[in-house]
Amino acid sequence: MAVANGRKQIVILGGGSGGIVAATKLGRELGAEHDVTLIDRRSDHVFMPAFLFMMVGQRRPEDITRKLRRLERRNVRVLQAEILGIDPAKQQVVLDSTAVPYDYLIVSLGMQTAPELVPGFREGAHHAWEMEAALRLRSALELFNGGRVLVGVPLGPYRCPPAPYEAQWMLDSYFKERGIRDRVSIEFFTRDPEPAGEAHDPVVWMDAQSKKRNIKQHYEFVVKSIDPERKIVTGLYGYQLSYDLLFMIPPHRPAQALLDSGLADSETGVRVDYDTLATKWDNVYAIGDCADMPASKAGVVAHQEGDVVAHNLAVEITGRGDPVPLRLHTI
Repeated sequence: MAVANGRKQIVILGGGSGGIVAATKLGRELGAEHDVTLIDRRSDHVFMPAFLFMMVGQRRPEDITRKLRRLERRNVRVLQAEILGIDPAKQQVVLDSTAVPYDYLIVSLGMQTAPELVPGFREGAHHAWEMEAALRLRSALELFNGGRVLVGVPLGPYRCPPAPYEAQWMLDSYFKERGIRDRVSIEFFTRDPEPAGEAHDPVVWMDAQSKKRNIKQHYEFVVKSIDPERKIVTGLYGYQLSYDLLFMIPPHRPAQALLDSGLADSETGVRVDYDTLATKWDNVYAIGDCADMPASKAGVVAHQEGDVVAHNLAVEITGRGDPVPLRLHTI
């Protein structure tokens, strides 16, 4: 798809952590000699790790959003449009009103929340994995004056695996600051087995931190359904937990455009080469939460992946420098 004058068209899908890093680096490295385009359905970048702080009133929406068009000063063209599909054979991205050709494509569309996968979730649970949901949870917490708070995770992958533990501890501090911690029972459920090992192992340490805060842990609890009327969460084998306020991470799935296009061929996203993040399609890369990688679906991972893919593409396009393999630095 390269044009006659040698200009390359690099298209980045998604304005989250990985997409922002990749676009910024490519815009800086390639300058005005090539075309870097970022496409997102939103006009703003939203810093999702701050949703938990917004939940407890420590951040406002305007504190955690920035206009994507600010990237234009970095030689990045920004298109706000709904991404309907990707056609690797034609090397184009299908939008709601047009199709955008590419020479190189970086897919950074994250994972989408799918509360409908758990019966009763929409009516019976709160979460903080989307902006509006976090604001609704904040309102519910402000009205909450005592009872049983359940924090839990779904079956399958979800964004930011450490966040459920952070949420427990932040709620513990929140209720202490309000002076009602003695009237609130906080409990946590997860599909994972009870951790075992050395005290410095991350999962063992997190378990100890929760118990030190008098937060009961329920392990190997796989959610089957939620009864919003009776306020009961039912797991496999009939095990049940009651609640007064339920904060549960919703199930996640790949973006619909990736499913419809066949790029995402598993519940964890697009299969990639672990060193290069290349997919089985020519000149198509996947980074961040939408990449099927043996790594946490977290912003710090997306950042590193975006940096490596952008660097390697700049090397390939300009012929300057050497490519580098991905070597993640995470817990």
